Amino acid sequence: MRGLGTPARLAGLLALLCLFLAPAGATAAPAATLDPTAQASIVGGTAATIEEFPSLAYIQAEEGPKRGFACTGSVIAPRVVLTAGHCVEDLETGKLTPARDYLVATGVADLRTAGPGNVFKVTRTLTYSRFDPGATRGDAGLLILARPTTVPPLALATAADVALMAAGTPVQIAGWGLQSGNAPSGPATLRTTALAVQTDSYCGSGVEPFYPFYSPALQFCTADRPALDSGGCFGDSGGPAIAHRADGTPVEIGVISAGGPACKPALPNIFTRVDRLSAWAAAWVAAIEQGAPEPSVSAQKAELPTLTIPKAKTLIGQTLINDLGTRFVNGQGTRIGCESKGRLRVKCGFAWFYGPNDYFGTATVSYGLAQRSVVWNGSYKIQWVNDRCWFVSGDRSRCTIHTRRG
Repeated sequence: MRGLGTPARLAGLLALLCLFLAPAGATAAPAATLDPTAQASIVGGTAATIEEFPSLAYIQAEEGPKRGFACTGSVIAPRVVLTAGHCVEDLETGKLTPARDYLVATGVADLRTAGPGNVFKVTRTLTYSRFDPGATRGDAGLLILARPTTVPPLALATAADVALMAAGTPVQIAGWGLQSGNAPSGPATLRTTALAVQTDSYCGSGVEPFYPFYSPALQFCTADRPALDSGGCFGDSGGPAIAHRADGTPVEIGVISAGGPACKPALPNIFTRVDRLSAWAAAWVAAIEQGAPEPSVSAQKAELPTLTIPKAKTLIGQTLINDLGTRFVNGQGTRIGCESKGRLRVKCGFAWFYGPNDYFGTATVSYGLAQRSVVWNGSYKIQWVNDRCWFVSGDRSRCTIHTRRG
């Protein structure tokens, strides 16, 4: 393994970093949506039976632009299924997916055995009244079934269950999602794994590289520690994190919302806290099942968060990984220096070395809104030059400087 390099080379990188904090004149890159879409499914788990998870529901869009899109949910009343908000709202358009596009299956672990009695049409879709699609917080929604299912409803956590959100609480997740991030399709049978709730500090630092909006007041995270070989992936979004009350009653404490890139189990899974939304869900259950007045329906406005320097560094790091791959990932002596240019814009300079070359450049990052989703716009200029030629030869005019803009 190569070391961090000589003090002279590091000093040279720092000089380059200061030099290239000046305006770079880079061109604008296309907007990239900050949406950790539907990353929650079972990686490294085991097969499960419907007797273990009788309330689980499989959700699939059969028609429309979301055709083939699948999520997991939990039956919380005969005609009400709880799932993730991004499973019922199109985050690109900010509109609810039409109810007619969905089919829901309950009462089966193996989808190949589902008969007409297990499959339900949907008459209405709803998102949680505090769902913020920009930051994907309050990520919960409901599907109203055309007829009642006979499977037992899953209890939802309330304010009295707040202790179950504490670090160390064992939970189980289950779903029909992919078994790896690059799998071509999900399994036909239900799968499960055991995880544990983590501390707020672990969650905040663990999800920072891929999700900059984490809020302990609205979310919690889980991990398979110490093994870190099991977790969620594409397709289990909307499924429950199930804990047990002191009397042994299973209770849903979280809705699977997001996870790390490529469903890597070493990264935490993020859940919407059910104790924050159970009163809203109960009001809708009363309206659907008992004829009570319906709660008011209003879409929460997506708001732009402050672009902090740590978040800007995260976004720049993601860009450099995508564009330069191992030349950045395996680089040495990486330095990134940034300064705020207002609440929504940050300018950064960066430098590192890899192999015989020194890399340096600038990037500007800003937040914006597109169709109710927070997006970031970035422009950058990356250059690299042979280290010995630039710092040792004494004749920099003959050194070839390579440039890439984005």
